[in-house]
Amino acid sequence: MRKARYLLDRDLKDKLTAQTIDEHAIDLTLTNPSLYLKEGVTKVNPRSVSEPFWEEYSDVNIKHAEAQRLNAVQLRNVIDGIIKKIVNDIKQAVERTNRSFDRRIFESKQAKQKLEDQVRDVNLLIHQLEENIKTVEKAIRDKEQYLKLAHTRLDIRGQRPNVELVYDAPQKRLIEEIREIECEIQRLQERLDEAHVRLKNLDRDKLILEKDIETKNNTIFVDEVECHQGLRKAISIVDW
Repeated sequence: MRKARYLLDRDLKDKLTAQTIDEHAIDLTLTNPSLYLKEGVTKVNPRSVSEPFWEEYSDVNIKHAEAQRLNAVQLRNVIDGIIKKIVNDIKQAVERTNRSFDRRIFESKQAKQKLEDQVRDVNLLIHQLEENIKTVEKAIRDKEQYLKLAHTRLDIRGQRPNVELVYDAPQKRLIEEIREIECEIQRLQERLDEAHVRLKNLDRDKLILEKDIETKNNTIFVDEVECHQGLRKAISIVDW
């Protein structure tokens, strides 16, 4: 196209120059003071061309320019089709990505909700376990008071004088009672130890869940706020 335009511009410029020269020549008169004689003026300039060549030269330039123009139009149509397809493909890709973001954000929020439900359940278990620990600790303290009472009674009865220090039924029962209370305290202490271990595990699980929730919140913020509602809102695909 540039070559065709160059040839047309040069041909047009030459023709305008020739037209100006011919108009100046035809305007000369016998009284014009610039008339002169020049030797050899009748000789044909070797650079001269024939009229058929002159006419054909311009026709060739015009036909060549028109052919290039038609080629350019066809190329432009092809390019337009390619650009339209690219635009449509990009728009579809953006829509698919947006749907992926929507699905991912929904899944992340669902997962976060499940984690929050688990934290609520764990908090309830922790509260129940703490209450249970308090109950067991009180039961141990109560049993220890009974144990002290039995020990005190047994010790006092050991102060009976002489032949009165009889290994009698009350003495046997106090000993049995002390052993029973000690067994009960041991069982309660085992339950208390198990409860403390479980409480520790629940606290650990709660920390893990809360860390997961924090991670999910960060993921949702990045996907929904920074990307989906932020950066991707700036994407504008203009129809071609």
